[in-house]
Amino acid sequence: MRAQVILMAALTAPALSGCGGFGVGDLAPPAPIAAPPPSTVGAPPPPPSAAVAPYPSPVATVAPPPPPALPPIPTGAALGGVLGGPIGASLTDADRQAAWNAQIAALDSGQRRSWRGAHGVFGLVEPGAETGAGCRSYAQTIYVAGRPNRGQGVACKQPEGGWRMAS
Repeated sequence: MRAQVILMAALTAPALSGCGGFGVGDLAPPAPIAAPPPSTVGAPPPPPSAAVAPYPSPVATVAPPPPPALPPIPTGAALGGVLGGPIGASLTDADRQAAWNAQIAALDSGQRRSWRGAHGVFGLVEPGAETGAGCRSYAQTIYVAGRPNRGQGVACKQPEGGWRMAS
């Protein structure tokens, strides 16, 4: 029996060695498969290689546009109407800003606008008809401590698009 095993091995070895001539046996063994990288969920990405430049990320390179800058609020009589008098001077900057924004919106749209300040102060602006010279009259009412304070004025549209309070 042992002789038969030796005979089979002797006959099989030359047959298997011939397989190398057909491109089967002369290849290097395959490289071992690397284990997958550990989970990187929530971890920062690895630093980019110096040899390969990464594609820029559209999310990382797109910054939101800056908020539009509000035009400065005029002071004193330049505010016009009751807002430009002692009542307007007694308002906080935030209340004056709210009133000014409503005044400009009413003049631009030709429609009544109301506003409410942070300290219980509120009011409304009622624009009049636009004249041929680009001016518009308006009436204001500002309520301070529940008491109405009324005023009126005239505003004229400027070439750059803003309004100038004429009275």
